[in-house]
Amino acid sequence: MPSYEHRVVKIEGFEIACNLTSFVGNSLRMFNKRSALLVRITTASGFVGWGETWAFPAAASSFIKSVLAPDILGADATSPRAVQARLLGRIIPDRRGQGHMAISAVDIALWDALGQITKKPIYALLGGQMRDRVKAYASGPFLQAGEDRYAGFEQEVERFVNAGFRAVKLRVGTTLARDTWAIRKARSIVGADALLMADMNEGSTVREAVRLAHIVEDASLSWLEEPIPHDDLPGYKRLAELLPLALAGGESFCGVQSFRDVMCAGALDVVQPDLAICGGLTEAMRVSGFADAFGTMVAPHVWGTGINFLASLQFSSVLTPRFGSVPSPLFEYDMGYNPLRSAIYDPQPDRDGMLTIPDGPGLGIEVKVEGLSEYITDHWTLE
Repeated sequence: MPSYEHRVVKIEGFEIACNLTSFVGNSLRMFNKRSALLVRITTASGFVGWGETWAFPAAASSFIKSVLAPDILGADATSPRAVQARLLGRIIPDRRGQGHMAISAVDIALWDALGQITKKPIYALLGGQMRDRVKAYASGPFLQAGEDRYAGFEQEVERFVNAGFRAVKLRVGTTLARDTWAIRKARSIVGADALLMADMNEGSTVREAVRLAHIVEDASLSWLEEPIPHDDLPGYKRLAELLPLALAGGESFCGVQSFRDVMCAGALDVVQPDLAICGGLTEAMRVSGFADAFGTMVAPHVWGTGINFLASLQFSSVLTPRFGSVPSPLFEYDMGYNPLRSAIYDPQPDRDGMLTIPDGPGLGIEVKVEGLSEYITDHWTLE
């Protein structure tokens, strides 16, 4: 029987946000603000764990306080899987939505707390690392809000290369001519040996995506990401049959069942669980196990703050390697302006384009909320 000292006695929520200097975005959405919810749990003995969800911070706060709190307060922080199972039992009518997002923050925090208690990094708690470095790809640039959606594009891609990245994922999804120009221009900048991917952010159609893929076949894209809405399974099945390159997606999926459906249908070559959305580390490990059974590559989607970034590094450390021309896993490094990440953790790739996975307890480094003080818009506590 676990001792009382490992019971959760306090839950805190920090809603944070920062303004951007201009509107930026992708094929469908423009934004000028980043936001997230950070969750901090504290045990009776004073151990702390941090977690995150970023899609709907205020809604996640409300969900935790009104629905999940009774199963969090008093829970055993050394048993994150058991706690997650109880929380999933509370959200049966919402198996693929806000409930999973709120649980994601709590689950990551529990794994971090367990790491602090045991003085081990999360990767050790998940069975031990497969690697101590992971190949990172620069994710960007954002599309611009003005008439020229690719304004500053060349300079940004050059910045990624100069920063040490040997892999880049572009945002495309404007017009066929401009997307073709951007992909070919990026290839000329990154060089023939670098990895190059393109993300359409759900802003295209099956036929348009296939046409673009064939036109830029000479650019040797490693994958095309989310050309159509993420929940259009019939469309992804058609794309998987028609595209001359790998198809990636899954960043918006909640729960292993969503990933099960696309993998059983053979509709994705690369699945991209976001730990802050899909149900946390516990759920992501289920996804990776399912991917192992199907021989599917896992490349975590990494957005939000430094908490999700650190948790995703720990997750990447234990993923099964895949054979083929694309290194597996690959780690997404969002290159947009983001003090919500850099105030917590701001690593740079080494000369091989790799990131070192931190080996401290829990998330790997000590998280200090002081660096985020100017971005906190709401702070709540449950005890």
